[in-house]
Amino acid sequence: MVDLPEEAVEMFNNEDCDKSRPLVWISTIGVKDQEGIPHLAPVCFTKVLDQDKILVAVNFATQTLRNIETHYRVAVGIAVHYDGYLVKGAGEIIKKGSEFEQVQEMVKARFGDKIKPKAALLIRVDEVYSLKPGSGSKRLV
Repeated sequence: MVDLPEEAVEMFNNEDCDKSRPLVWISTIGVKDQEGIPHLAPVCFTKVLDQDKILVAVNFATQTLRNIETHYRVAVGIAVHYDGYLVKGAGEIIKKGSEFEQVQEMVKARFGDKIKPKAALLIRVDEVYSLKPGSGSKRLV
């Protein structure tokens, strides 16, 4: 695992799903009927843990959940015009314990009891890429 640059940490942290902040997009690999087909889903409740893990609330992303339970590799991206990051890593679905409780608290603080997370997604960061335009390698770590 590798540490996220501080600027990436600031971009990915959105514990209260602030609508003025960009969405995080999660890419997974399709399973079962859609074997090998890419899947992409937006999320907004995100929190960086220990500089090398991203915690995500899984509220509605049922296909994402199924894909990660079968094939753990994920990519997540976030961008604001001309700046952003792509992170690749291993995803783990968590349905009880402290990480799940953290996402429950994040969602409840914003929506009360209207929305209840299905799970927490913990992404262990393996690779980090810059999405800024320019030539040369985009891989940061």
